[in-house]
Amino acid sequence: MNNPRFAQVRLLLSAGIAVILGLAAATYFRPVPLSTEDQYLNVYNWYGMIPKGVIDEFEAETGISVRYDLYDNNEILEAKLFSGNSGYDVIFPSASPYAVRQIEADVYQKIDKTLIPNLKNVDPAIYEQMRLADPQLEYTVPFYWGTFGFAYVEEEITKRLPQAPVNSYKMLFDPEVVAKFADCGVTLLDEPVDVYPAVLTYLGKDPRSDSLEDLEAAQQGLTRIRSSVKRFSSSRFVNELVGGESCLAQAWSGEAQLAQARADEAGKKIHIRYVVPDEGGTLWIDTMAIPQGAPHPKNAHKFIDFLLRPQISARISNATKLAVANKAASPYIEDKIKSDATIYPKPETMAKLKLDRPQSITYERCRTRLWTQFRLGKN
Repeated sequence: MNNPRFAQVRLLLSAGIAVILGLAAATYFRPVPLSTEDQYLNVYNWYGMIPKGVIDEFEAETGISVRYDLYDNNEILEAKLFSGNSGYDVIFPSASPYAVRQIEADVYQKIDKTLIPNLKNVDPAIYEQMRLADPQLEYTVPFYWGTFGFAYVEEEITKRLPQAPVNSYKMLFDPEVVAKFADCGVTLLDEPVDVYPAVLTYLGKDPRSDSLEDLEAAQQGLTRIRSSVKRFSSSRFVNELVGGESCLAQAWSGEAQLAQARADEAGKKIHIRYVVPDEGGTLWIDTMAIPQGAPHPKNAHKFIDFLLRPQISARISNATKLAVANKAASPYIEDKIKSDATIYPKPETMAKLKLDRPQSITYERCRTRLWTQFRLGKN
């Protein structure tokens, strides 16, 4: 978020091809017996998600040496998983659509829940959301989570429209409203999987709809705002908000927190607000999983259990300003973080959030075609 999910660069892998490659790769994955593994652990995670002190503490406590590698988008992780034995023991894929098709491709081991006593700390509400991606909750453990919405520079917005509907998707998708901000820069995420569900939500339709008729309605809505969209950005919008290149951006919750922090560090006298629109929004979840062929599966379970300790999860939430799916961590999370509704949404907001789900290949192809037309400004 899915985190923290600071960059998402598209490397288009179709679900069908991914499954085929994954099944092929799975044929030569061979797990290492738990009793024979050595004191090493290979972790592959999003950039900036676990403080070094947490890794150091795990190493000191267990005697296990951690090799900690970083990636900045789900496609890089997926390519490694589908191209062969990655060599990693713990990975952090986003739930949907990535974990969904990776589970279908059999690239994960089943989690041995008897080795993770701290699994009891996982928030039941987030765990239930995960059933859309992992129906039996066998392969993944939710850890980070957040929301999709939009961020705006308050000073620039109120200057142009004092009564701006700042709690509504009208800010982005009402042609008359968004046109007011075209001169100061409006950006959408550079991912159709993020944009179309948002438009469908604004239109009062199911953001997880697989109806081609609904998709066409979303396309018509997007076409009406195309002239007001300055650029499409999944990896730069934080700096653009801080640097004055944009004043309104579709965003993930974690990046919005980062934008304000960077503005403060730079001495910018601006207020960057993040909103989950009143119409509802999309939930993202980043999970922990163990790949097939992981060389140190026992150590992987130890690491997952360690991260699920209440104090450890809280340290991570405090450091990243991201929500963690550990209900028992709440007493140890800083008040300013756990009381921030943009990080830990209130119950009434949570009731309006839905985890996205993968669509059929036919739908994906149609959406990709329409997205290309929209980006190019073609009707």
